[in-house]
Amino acid sequence: MSSVSPILASSELIAPSQQRLPILFDAADRQIGPLSSAIAVVTYNASQPPHIPRPQPPQSLSLLKQLLSIGTIADEWADLYPSVHWGGPDPEDCASRRLLRQEERYRVRRACYRIWLYDLAFHNALFPRFSRLHPPVIRSRAALLRAWTDRELGELLDMQSVFRTVLEKQVCPSNGTIIRRHKDRYGELSNPIISLMHIPAPGGMKHWRHLCNDSIGLVDTWEGWGDDVSHYYVIEDMMKLHPGHLMQLYHFVTGKTDNLAAMVDDGFIMTRSLGGHKATVEAFVADLGEWFDNNGETRSETIKFVVNERGGNIGHMDDIVVD
Repeated sequence: MSSVSPILASSELIAPSQQRLPILFDAADRQIGPLSSAIAVVTYNASQPPHIPRPQPPQSLSLLKQLLSIGTIADEWADLYPSVHWGGPDPEDCASRRLLRQEERYRVRRACYRIWLYDLAFHNALFPRFSRLHPPVIRSRAALLRAWTDRELGELLDMQSVFRTVLEKQVCPSNGTIIRRHKDRYGELSNPIISLMHIPAPGGMKHWRHLCNDSIGLVDTWEGWGDDVSHYYVIEDMMKLHPGHLMQLYHFVTGKTDNLAAMVDDGFIMTRSLGGHKATVEAFVADLGEWFDNNGETRSETIKFVVNERGGNIGHMDDIVVD
């Protein structure tokens, strides 16, 4: 696992200067590059369409810290990619699992930055559900994606698959996934799930738990996010979250953090743990605004639109990140 902390430590210890800043930016580019894609994220604002190139901002310590903030997250996705991409039940997945090479990590980070830019531009309150099929909106989304090759669009699809897997298995598991996990752990007959219910916990908080037979007792778990149909629409909504939000949710459900925080149009919001994974995640999403609900992601359909324009086939664009 690579770390950008030495770069940040160096930037804290020395005063920025014309001589020192280029060295720090070069080091950052090696660790979290491509910086050009990361800069497009941290400098984005709605005053200019995202497909129009922006002038490169001058190097500064403030810019470097912003880049390191999102670059650390993109690099975490590169760390997580192998276990998700090769984490299926197929024995060949386990046999194929390995660390990513440097050029593959680079492609993961580039895809993360580009997805992040798309989300900032088009997954927000300016684009409610009813606008997704309006021709001017489709053209504006496609204009951003046309700047990238088919292979680079395939990298976006590859990373979207990783995000979807994390959401489905970790952040928002379906009712069926919860039941299968219980059966895998305790067996189908000896320890059946009697019910899924709220029970009091110390301190007045509530936790979702399975109520099992007396030989097992109470077992901590998550509440499911619905049956297969309703769960599909939940995941489609959650796929609008940018890579930074998704990594926060992953940290929360895996116990690496107790709180969730997000930047929204009118400032900074903090969602504290409500005692259960689902309740806290729902509160986090609700804080993003009403536009988020029942409004699925548009990246996939826009990629398909652009690839079809070029006479390509989106069905042959899997596993692009990995050589």
